[in-house]
Amino acid sequence: MPTPVTLPAPAPSPLMLCDRLIGLAQDADRAGYAATADRLVGLVDQIFAERDCQTVPRARPNRPRPRDVG
Repeated sequence: MPTPVTLPAPAPSPLMLCDRLIGLAQDADRAGYAATADRLVGLVDQIFAERDCQTVPRARPNRPRPRDVG
């Protein structure tokens, strides 16, 4: 009998993860857990900071130069 192959679930996108963390931070703040909310928001900041470091700047498309008027 063949063994079923299970693949690991794909990692969520950073945007989805941040959205969930912000929602949890809001819930924690409403429940009176301000320190926990601050930690969750700090995690969101770290995710965006890491993403900014990994982002490769895009090349700008060639723009036409203005012609000399004269």
